[in-house]
Amino acid sequence: MKIPVVFAFDDNYALPASIAIQSLLDSKKATTEYEVIVFHGGLSKKTIRKMEQVCPIRWIKVDAGALKNVPQGWSGLETYYRLLIADLLPEYDKVIWSDVDVLFKGDLAHIYAQDLQGADWGGIIAEKQDEKEGVHPHYPENRKPYVYMPGFMVIDTKLWRQKKMFERFLIIIQKYGKKLRMFDLDILNLAADKIYPVPFEYCVLENIYDELENAPEYPWLKRAHGKEALLKAQKNPIIIHYAGRCPKIWLRGRDEIAEYYWRYIEKSPFYNRNDYVWSKVKAQELLVLKILKALLLVKPWRRKIKQRITKLKEQKGKLLN
Repeated sequence: MKIPVVFAFDDNYALPASIAIQSLLDSKKATTEYEVIVFHGGLSKKTIRKMEQVCPIRWIKVDAGALKNVPQGWSGLETYYRLLIADLLPEYDKVIWSDVDVLFKGDLAHIYAQDLQGADWGGIIAEKQDEKEGVHPHYPENRKPYVYMPGFMVIDTKLWRQKKMFERFLIIIQKYGKKLRMFDLDILNLAADKIYPVPFEYCVLENIYDELENAPEYPWLKRAHGKEALLKAQKNPIIIHYAGRCPKIWLRGRDEIAEYYWRYIEKSPFYNRNDYVWSKVKAQELLVLKILKALLLVKPWRRKIKQRITKLKEQKGKLLN
């Protein structure tokens, strides 16, 4: 049986989506078979054509009419598509959902096979409900002991259909409206009667992976998971999640991108060398030009400075060719 793994993104997220999907396939066991499914609101033909260079994909265009009045922030409408997952995939009783700002480093067959023990969905614990220093919203109506992150979810879609969860989601959206701070995260935590705790290995935040105890998230994650669990996850992550740091890893200059992620960028059909060359040149130029403009006020330096500016422009032209 194929394991359905669902993503949702727009054209702006095509690069990281291609990396997420490629790494999903690279890290699977020989005995594991995935069905890669993408929910979208109208991707361009160019994006679809390039994405299919990575692997065969089942495309589902979402009629988001029922979501037209949902509050939106940085996340966009696509993040709400997971709320429709049980109805859009009636042939499956269990489905995996993943955000696209991730890199897979392990197989998902084990977590997919887990008994969710009557939970509506499985996700990674973010923080305790009584946490004072965390970053996630807390609602008095949510009596569960933890707040969970839905960037990676194992969803009991059969149970969602039985309980008519989408109707419950809409009621919560209507009730809380603009009070929702993290949108889909708030809704999914409030709507669920029970959430199954998935090990932290399935959502190792980039800061934890890189810094562990020095990561800003470490104190409240340690109180929720324990030091040993975080250390274990850092050493053997199944998924690295690029959340909590801005800009996202694929938007940084070349010298700010980890080598293991850069290898995937270079292999992506959406890779554009000039994007990364220019980002580095631009950063250098900003610093140098600030200094040069200040020195232009000193007459003896003017000629040399103008020559230096011309040379900088020539160097940039060579790099971009």
